[in-house]
Amino acid sequence: MDAAIIMSPAGTALICGAAFVIVAAGMYAAADFLNPILFALLIAVLMAPFRKKLLEMGVPPVAAAALVMGAVVLSSVFLVWVLSTSLIQMGEALPAYQEMLGTQVERIRSFMPETGVPAGEIIINGDTPFRPSVVSVLTGLATLLAEFFLVLLVTVFFLPAVGERHALGRYSDVVVGYFTGRGRTALATGTGTGLFLLVTGVDFPLLWGVLVFILCFIPFIGIWIAAVPPIGMAWLEYGTPGAAAVAIAIAGSNYLGERISVTPDTGKVPDLSPAVTIVSLFFWTRVLGIPGMFLAVPLTLAAKTLLESSEETRWLARLMETKRSEQ
Repeated sequence: MDAAIIMSPAGTALICGAAFVIVAAGMYAAADFLNPILFALLIAVLMAPFRKKLLEMGVPPVAAAALVMGAVVLSSVFLVWVLSTSLIQMGEALPAYQEMLGTQVERIRSFMPETGVPAGEIIINGDTPFRPSVVSVLTGLATLLAEFFLVLLVTVFFLPAVGERHALGRYSDVVVGYFTGRGRTALATGTGTGLFLLVTGVDFPLLWGVLVFILCFIPFIGIWIAAVPPIGMAWLEYGTPGAAAVAIAIAGSNYLGERISVTPDTGKVPDLSPAVTIVSLFFWTRVLGIPGMFLAVPLTLAAKTLLESSEETRWLARLMETKRSEQ
């Protein structure tokens, strides 16, 4: 006698939760292997619309893929150049920064003489391991380039597949729309920050502007993480007034960037509530490490899309949505 198994909503949620925990545990164990693949898939999804436009213009498929990958490589080379040159120059200028740090500490101690902490105790020695050498920088960049080559290789194979409309459907549209909106915000914030630092004479304005641009893709907390180094540099060079001016400039640039963004609310993700976004950010960071900060939104949207594919789990996907999408 055949009997249909009727699963209650609570039972469905329990099974989905258990399966999710098992999958997350496996991803945690294989994070070093998965991160390049996940980044390759994300790059392929983001670059698919450009490849499609090139194909519509009559560009051969191989040439279209080569142009798209060439743009990715050039952008990556620029980032590597900014990072490597800035780290080397920062290491060479470290003695000067030590003197600046001593000056700022003495100013603080003049307001709090009762602390009894000699300034010299917190000054970094000239032989500190924090000072990057050319060899260490080049070694780290070689490792980074090796991993990036793997990402590019996998992206080449993913790009034609994700370009097909039926492959990812609405998921691809939502991810591309989100990163397009965040990209506008990141570009405005990074450009405004870099220009302000350049005009005020804070060291390494290009590095800090690029850093702000990249970390703006981390929802909610990215801009605040990116603001710490330039504010610290301004404090070393100009004291508390300089640090306050840089903080105000970054906040103002970010505010203007959010106003011209497709998603005007800071860190907001289409189809995901702010609570789900912030929880997913910390969860995927715990599972995948630092790359999880950038992959949190795409992975959470993928999980939501998977839940929407079945009538039994669609109600779980609805719980992840904003009130606006429920209307």
